[in-house]
Amino acid sequence: MPTVKLKISGWLRQNLDAESIPSEGISISVREGETLPGMARQLAAQNDVFRRILFEEKNREFGANVLVILNGVLVNPHDRSEARLKEGDEVMLLPVMDGG
Repeated sequence: MPTVKLKISGWLRQNLDAESIPSEGISISVREGETLPGMARQLAAQNDVFRRILFEEKNREFGANVLVILNGVLVNPHDRSEARLKEGDEVMLLPVMDGG
């Protein structure tokens, strides 16, 4: 099983209990060839807080409040199911910012 590094930033990290998620990220195991939505489903199944804050039940993937960066490149929400994870990948979740 490949291992990827998951980093979570901003208010997302604070709401997920910053104590349990160091700023340098956590390593997680994913199935070979797993997609980003698949990783989101895996995390949602393992962590109730993640499911409530970052997961969108309707689409069964990361919610609209989350930007996904894969190896330093922003992944278009429409392309997430095409992005296959491999050993050593880094996934960063950033909050969508809005304001007025």
